[in-house]
Amino acid sequence: MKAVLKFLRYAGNHKRLIFLNFIFNLLYVVFQLVTLMMIMPVLRFLFSKDGANAQALSSKNYGVGQWFSDQYQSFITWFGSLAKGEPFTALAYLCVALVCVTIMKNGFRFLAMNFMVLIRNRSIQEIRQGVYQKCLDLPIAYFNNERKGDLMSRMSNDIKEIEFALMVSLEALYFQPLNILLFMVALVVLSAKLTVYILLFLPLTALIIGLIGRSLRKRSVKNQVLLGKVMSAYEETLGGIRIIKAFNASSFFAKKYNEQDEAYTKNNIGVQRRYDLSSPMSETIGISVSALLLWLGGSMVFRHELDPEFFLTYFAIFSQLIPPFKAFSNALYAAQKGMASLERIQELVSAPITVEDPQNPKIPVFTSSLSLNNVGFSYLDGSPVIQQFDLHIKKGQTIALVGPSGAGKTTLTDLVARFYDVSSGGICIDGVDIREFEQEALRRLIGIVNQESILFNESVRNNIALGRPELPLEDVINAAKAANAHEFIMEMEQGYDTEIGERGGKLSGGQKQRLAIARALLKDPEILILDEATSALDSKSEKAVQQALELLMKHRTSIIIAHRLSTVVHADLIVVMDKGKLVESGTHNELLEKKGMYYNLIQLQQLLSN
Repeated sequence: MKAVLKFLRYAGNHKRLIFLNFIFNLLYVVFQLVTLMMIMPVLRFLFSKDGANAQALSSKNYGVGQWFSDQYQSFITWFGSLAKGEPFTALAYLCVALVCVTIMKNGFRFLAMNFMVLIRNRSIQEIRQGVYQKCLDLPIAYFNNERKGDLMSRMSNDIKEIEFALMVSLEALYFQPLNILLFMVALVVLSAKLTVYILLFLPLTALIIGLIGRSLRKRSVKNQVLLGKVMSAYEETLGGIRIIKAFNASSFFAKKYNEQDEAYTKNNIGVQRRYDLSSPMSETIGISVSALLLWLGGSMVFRHELDPEFFLTYFAIFSQLIPPFKAFSNALYAAQKGMASLERIQELVSAPITVEDPQNPKIPVFTSSLSLNNVGFSYLDGSPVIQQFDLHIKKGQTIALVGPSGAGKTTLTDLVARFYDVSSGGICIDGVDIREFEQEALRRLIGIVNQESILFNESVRNNIALGRPELPLEDVINAAKAANAHEFIMEMEQGYDTEIGERGGKLSGGQKQRLAIARALLKDPEILILDEATSALDSKSEKAVQQALELLMKHRTSIIIAHRLSTVVHADLIVVMDKGKLVESGTHNELLEKKGMYYNLIQLQQLLSN
């Protein structure tokens, strides 16, 4: 039952809809009970020889239901007089009334389900939006430790499980208990003695349901984890299909995927078996109780302790009591199964945001310098990436970060953009630690062009004016011209309105990079970070873009990461990094004179180029 209550918290914002759903469900159950109770007068008039006999029959019900028996007898007397003692007329009236009551009953049920649809979809919409917003708020470090496929599985499969569990949980909380309660009251009224026998079976049923539910929940947790691995393997294959084919690695990846899929399939079979067990088990218990009821009730009729029509009506109501019990037990199973998905969603939603905005943020103003003071950074496993790094950058300077792969160059720029927070030391703009600024305010000062061009399945215009669709097209075109992208854009079918496909799949590598550069140019940032920004360009395009970048960087503070050292020889300061440390720094000529690591890198690149 705790699982059911946890799901209901997600529907808490829709109390008005829940109330309306409850009211119409209540009316549905009442009219359903009225429909069943109408069996009694129908049987009375069917079993009677004539109208007079129909009115003369009296119930032998005793105890709790005696008041009901008296009222029922009064109704029969009144109805018999209304039908003027004609059984056929009375039967016709009853049939018409039965149809009318049934129409009203089903109308109320439709209205109740209509509100249930609104509750379910609005609640799930809030969960989806909450998960998506959380993903936007989480720091980049979180995604470094998570599989993309697993996160996609949470957004799709887990939320689907929660949607179903939420629906059945709402019905399990009040609709099915409401059904059961009103029907039990009717059964007690008709025969308290028979009802006592039924209640004796409830503890046994609850015990069986509880044992199966706990087993189902454990396997469901494992099931969702395995499904996340399968989704991750599939997503990874789609992203790297070109390389997989080029290296003839199809069989290797197929074997790996099949092993993960087999583990998921086996576990899922176990989950489905346990879930499917709930229905036949509930039905078996219900039929067993029905058989006992037939024997006990039939004995009471034979001993003249209960009128036949009372017993037949009692049995009809009891038969309608089995589906609510069955649905209630199924709902508990579904809630247990959905708990695995709920826990995975809560794990994501409750993940700590390690890079937070201050309560009283300062407004970033960049007028003089950007400084890194004894900066240290380590990942969660404790491995150091940046160590005791000091660097003072004056506004307007061009700084080049060079060094071997894995030296920490990109991580350092990520710290400047505050994608991560430093583990020690601090990064300051005009003497103010960047942790005292709001992240959005800080990043408005920064433009980034990564080594890998990140584009979206949008138009060319929207990719350049990312997040700012209101910008005039003229500004977008000017940025594209500066990045040497306007010419190839105009050759496309719809120009700036051309959709470029997922991750810019319709463009070449050089075209992607030029759009990314145009995006950074349009932002007009005060601090420009170029992480191998020209690496994907051909010689002609590189020269044109490099000229545009040099013109742009004259008025900005620029941090350039480059492996081709020929592109940074004119930088104001070249910083050589190795294993997260600043090894040496200076201008191109100064570093050549030192004949240190930079000199060795220059010699190596010249040797390779020859």
